[in-house]
Amino acid sequence: MGEERGHRVTGIDTDQLTGVATRAALLHRLDEAASAFRRGDPPGVLVVDLDDFAGVNDVLGYDTGDQVLAGVAHVLAGIVPDGGLGRLGGDRYAILVPGSTAPDLAALAERVAAALAGPVDAGGRPVSVRAAVGVAHGAPGDSGSDLLRKAEMAVRTAKARGGGRPVPYESGLKVRFLDQAALLEGLHDAVAGGQLELVYQPIVRLGAGTLTGLEALARWQHPARGPIMPGDFIPIAERSGLIVPLGRWMLAEACRQQEADWPETYVNVSAHQLREPGFADEVARTVTRPERLILEVTEDALAEEPVVRALRAVRARGVRVSLDDFGAGPGSLPALATAPIDVVKVHGSITERIITSSRQAAVARAIAALAGELGITAVAKAVEGAPQAAMLHDLGYRQGMGFHYAVPQPARAIPLFLADEALLTPTG
Repeated sequence: MGEERGHRVTGIDTDQLTGVATRAALLHRLDEAASAFRRGDPPGVLVVDLDDFAGVNDVLGYDTGDQVLAGVAHVLAGIVPDGGLGRLGGDRYAILVPGSTAPDLAALAERVAAALAGPVDAGGRPVSVRAAVGVAHGAPGDSGSDLLRKAEMAVRTAKARGGGRPVPYESGLKVRFLDQAALLEGLHDAVAGGQLELVYQPIVRLGAGTLTGLEALARWQHPARGPIMPGDFIPIAERSGLIVPLGRWMLAEACRQQEADWPETYVNVSAHQLREPGFADEVARTVTRPERLILEVTEDALAEEPVVRALRAVRARGVRVSLDDFGAGPGSLPALATAPIDVVKVHGSITERIITSSRQAAVARAIAALAGELGITAVAKAVEGAPQAAMLHDLGYRQGMGFHYAVPQPARAIPLFLADEALLTPTG
C-alpha cells in the first residue's frame, strides 16, 4: 500500500486521474474492515454514481469530463474519513467508513448528496453534476466484496428513482436487482425478436371529438411473464443504452404502420438517440411522410446542445418536434421560448386539477396563451372527464388526450376510430 497523505494516497494503489484509492486498494481495505466487524466494529460503504456522465463528455469534451471526475473526487475527499475514498472506475466512487452506526452512515450519505447537488470545479469551470448514492451497512458474514455489491445494488435503485436522495440497501433490493437483470437480458431478445408492439393513444380536437393525432407507445409481451408495463422496462432500456435500438425500432414501426389516411403520429425519442451521430439523416431515411411525423422529447433533453442541434436538423428535414410533459420541471418557460419545438404537451399535474384549483387553471390558461403567441400547438394531457375537457377548451386548448376519449389502441383499431368518430366522444 502507498503512504497515506491526508485524503490522497500515493503509489500503485492510487487512481492516477483523481489521486484517490483504486478499486483494488479499496477492496483490500473493505476486507480488513469486514474482518474487524467480526470483532465488533461494523463497517459501512457508500457508492456514488454520477448520472448521465456520458452527456458531460459529449457536450463539454473528454478533457473537461476528466476534470469533472477529479473535481468530484476533491469534493468527496473533503467529507470522508482519511483513506476512505476510492474510485471504482468510470464515474463511480466508493466511500468506506470502517466503523459507524446506521444513522451516522445515513447522515454521511445525505452530506455527500448535498455536496454534489451544486456545480463542481472542473479546472476553473463550474460544471453541474447529478449523483445517486447507495448505502450499505455491514452484516455478519459479509466480505468486503459482499458489502460493496450491496451498495452497488442500492445505487442502481437510487439512479432508477432519479437520484437526489440516498437509498439504503435492503434485503428486497437483491431480489429486485436480479429481477431487473433478468428483464434486461429479456429486453435484448424482445427488441430483436418480435416481442414488442406499438399501441396508439388518440389525440382529439376538443369540442369536436375528431381524431387529430396518435402517440405511439411501446408494449412488451414477454413470452413467460406476459405483459410488462413501460414503466418497468423503459428505465432499464435508458440505463443500459438499449433505448437506442428500441427507439429506432419504434420509429421504423410507426412509419411502417402509418396508413395514408392516418393523422400525424407522435414518436418518442430519447436524448441517447439524439446524441447518436447522423440521427437526422437516419430519420430522413426512415420516414416516408415527414409532414405526418412529430418526434417527442422531454424537457431535460433540451439542456444538451448536441440534442438541440439534432432537433434543428430534424426540423430542417420537415419533421416537427413536440415537448412532452411540459410543466413538470423547473425550466419550463425558458424551454418553451427558446427550444426548436412545434407542439407542447402540458403535463397532467396541471391539467387534471383545473376544476378544483383556480391557481392551476390560471397556469393552464397562461401556458395555452403563451404557446399561441409563439405559434406552438398546445395539447392537454390527462383529460379524464367531460367537465374537464370543456373547461380546457374554455382555457384556450384545442387538442387533448386521455382516457376520457380512449385508452391506447392497437394499429388495427385506428381505422375504426377514423370511420366512426363517435367512438371518441363518450357520454356520461
